[in-house]
Order: sequence, then structure tokens, then C-alpha cells
Amino acid sequence: MKRLLLIIAALAALVLTAWLAPRLLADPGLVSIEVGEWRLRMSVLVLVGGVVLVWILLSLVVGLIRWPGRLMRRQREQRARRQLENGLLALTEGDWQKAERELSRSLAHRGTTAGYLAAARAAQGQSDATARDHWLQLADRRFGRKHFVTDLARARLLTGEGRLEEAVPVLESLHLKKPRHTGVLRLLLQAYQDLDRWREVRLLTPALRKAGIIDASKVDELSTLAASRELRATSDVEALEAAWSGLPRKLRSEREIVLAHAARAGELGHAELGGRRLRKLLKAGPDREALRLYAQVDDAGRAQRIADCEHWLKDHPRHPSLLQTLGLLYLQDRQYDQARQCLEKSLDQQADADAYAALGRIHDRSGSLEAAAQCYRNALRLQQGRGVQALPPPS
Repeated sequence: MKRLLLIIAALAALVLTAWLAPRLLADPGLVSIEVGEWRLRMSVLVLVGGVVLVWILLSLVVGLIRWPGRLMRRQREQRARRQLENGLLALTEGDWQKAERELSRSLAHRGTTAGYLAAARAAQGQSDATARDHWLQLADRRFGRKHFVTDLARARLLTGEGRLEEAVPVLESLHLKKPRHTGVLRLLLQAYQDLDRWREVRLLTPALRKAGIIDASKVDELSTLAASRELRATSDVEALEAAWSGLPRKLRSEREIVLAHAARAGELGHAELGGRRLRKLLKAGPDREALRLYAQVDDAGRAQRIADCEHWLKDHPRHPSLLQTLGLLYLQDRQYDQARQCLEKSLDQQADADAYAALGRIHDRSGSLEAAAQCYRNALRLQQGRGVQALPPPS
């Protein structure tokens, strides 16, 4: 733009000169200057030429006077650029002390935001929190307020130190300013995961999708994972039910979420809380993990669960997990003959350590010690990844 203005000014001067030249040649005019007894007369052309000459001479004199200062300033700038380059190279190589020293020298001449942030990273590498915060404050002052870039750098440094609790508020503030900033979202996701703050991970998934960090096909997968871990991390029944109520209805119908809720309820001594939801899941068909959880019940709810399994067994008479679950429920209800029959049928279909252990208890109770011992050995062999051995024939 500046060059264009100079060209326009030069063209205007040429046009003006071409227009004035014939007139000045025909009538050069006369200028008279009187100072006391002195009188100076000259034509307009001579006056203009004299003014131009004086301006050129003054410019040369001023330029000569300023030349040493400009030369020194240029040398300082070159030295500062060289120090900045050396500092950045040292930072890349991991030589934190040299990097901070060179960057400090460069920034003493001319401070830049990038230079201050690089110096903060060098101080971080030396575990010097005081120097790091000093450089970050200098970076902030260039903007007269907290700036997005410097806060992002601060969050990265805090994350690198493992100070996630301090980094998260900074990152959340940045996320409010720029909801689709990929760098902020990645750091926030990692911090939430490391802190086991799975509710926040779940709530963050829409922003991750909009920013293109995860595919639309992975959004549901991440939401389900976060919700299941959120349920498993609850400390008591009240927190578990509150977390369950806070989930979207779509998530509460997911198999993994139902299983996570039932598993945590069982661990907290309230297996009955997951019964209704597990029953709804099992109506669609036998599910090994759901059946394993369904077998965990107190005395009050056992009769209902036995009746449910007997009903489902009519449609799936040879399903090993369903037979095993019913056998375990019979065992808990002291119906030993029915329990043995179900467990033996289950083991005919599929070897399982828990089923062998339960069958061993039944044989142990009935006095079949050799069969009981072999059942326990088979349970142990399965846990070790080995094959089972046949039980001795009934005596």
C-alpha cells in the first residue's frame, strides 16, 4: 500500500511539473527577500531548487548523525535474533538451562509472546515454578490481561507437571471462550480421564464430535464407556442412584450401562436394585454377563429370580449360562438336587470354573469327596488356562 501511494505521488508530481514548466519558462517570476539592509532576488525556479537542495543536505546530515545509532540497533537486533534462535534450538534439544539463558538475553532486548512462552517451557524443564510463572506473567502483560495463548501454555505446563486439578479450571475457562479449540479439548479430555471424572468426559463428548476430534460413530461408544465408569466409581448407593438418574434415557437402555449399574449395586450390597433392569435385558435373550449378575441376590428376591430363569429355560433349554445361573440360585436356595442337575447340564455344554466350584460344594455336602475334590481341581485348572479332567463315576 505504501509503495502504491509513492507511485501515485510521483505521477502527480510529474503531471504538475509538466503543467507548470511551460508557464515558468515563459515567465520565471521574481522572488525578493529583504533582511535588514540585505536584499536577495531570484526566480521561482531558483528558490524551489534551493529549498530542495537544502532539504537534501539536511537529510544527509541527519542521516549521518543517526547512522551510528541505527548501526548499533541493527547489531543488537541481529544478536537478539541469534540468541532467540539458539534458545529455541536448545529448547528443542532439551537443554533447558541454556535455552532459558539464551531466551532471557534475547527477551531483554525485545520481548515477544512466543519468546516468553518458550522461556516458561525452559523453566518448566528445570522444575523452576517461580521462573515459569514469571515468564508467563510477562507474556500476559503484553496484552494487558489474561490471554488465551498464555493460559493455554499455562495449562499445558501444569498438565506436564501432573498438576491436573490446577490445570482443569484453566482449561474449562478456555473451553468457554473457544468451545471448538482442539488443543483445549484434547487436554481437557485427557485430564478428565486421568482424574476419573467420567461424568465430565460424558458431557464433553458433543463438543469433541463438533470439533472433529472423534468420529460420529465413536461418540456413542465414548459416552457409554464414560457413563459405565461413572457408575462404577460411585461411593455409595445414593451416589449410584443419583448418577443413574442423571444419565440420558438413551444411555440407560444400553447393555453396558445396565450391567455396570447392576455390578456396582451388587458390590455395595444392594443387588436388588439392578434386578428389574437386568430382567428387562434378559427378556430379549440369555446374556452370560447379565445372568452372572442376576445370580447375585439376597433371600428376599431369590424366588422371583428362580421363577424367571425357569421360565426362560423353556425357550433356551440348553443354554449353558442360563443353566449355570439357575443352578447357582438353586444352590443358594438349598435345592441341591436341582442345582446339581442344572450345573452338570451346564458343564456338559461349557466348562466354567465357577460352575465346577459350585458343583464341588454340592458333592462335598453329599459326601462324594472324590468327586468334590476333582471339581475343585477342575475349577483351579480352568483358572490356570488348563483343560479339565473327567469326574469319577457316581458310587
